Amino acid sequence: YKDIYCTDESAAVQKDRYKSAISEFTKAFEGTEPEAIFSAPGRTEVGGNHTDHQHGEVLAASINKDAIAIVSKRSDDKVNVLAEGFGMTNMELADLELREEEKGSTASLIRGVLAGLKDGGYTLGGFDTYITSDVLIGAGLSSSAAFETLIGVIFSGLYNDLSITDVDIAIIGQYAENKYFGKPCGLMDQMVSSVGSLVHIDFKNLKAPVIEKISFDMEQFGYS
Repeated sequence: YKDIYCTDESAAVQKDRYKSAISEFTKAFEGTEPEAIFSAPGRTEVGGNHTDHQHGEVLAASINKDAIAIVSKRSDDKVNVLAEGFGMTNMELADLELREEEKGSTASLIRGVLAGLKDGGYTLGGFDTYITSDVLIGAGLSSSAAFETLIGVIFSGLYNDLSITDVDIAIIGQYAENKYFGKPCGLMDQMVSSVGSLVHIDFKNLKAPVIEKISFDMEQFGYS
């Protein structure tokens, strides 16, 4: 856990958190055994807030607060997502058209990511998942971007041999938030959640942003 969550304090609570998430999955999807666990972190910008909207540059980092998904494949094309605090969302892969009445909802983010993956030619399939997140909502840590990234990573892992690139997952997440959810965000939030670490990103070309991981020991210089 410390490899993922960086500090002893953060790592100490994860075992119980993951056990609780698995328990909630088995309660919600009785008779189904979980097959995999996926994670996507929140993010914070160090410099360059909103310059991604203007094809500029940012310095940003993923954080050790994340959304985790306990997942099992289905044999049909149904997607069932139980998100803690937001209830159950059920949909089918044959029904991915934008719904105006869904804008601003969890369902819109899921449907938008699925539509983006389908348009990208990726393999889709049904699954059941329980999702819990400790990325604070409305605190500028990109809880929605972490959620979108997580849905993309689930499909990458379950059905595409983890072959969907970090950049493509981020672009699809932004597409979901812009078109289906209805928020005109830039690409920084999803990109940093998907790529992880401390990064410099140049958004001059939004279809091919230039990403450079920054090697910096914060503790050595008195930062955290």
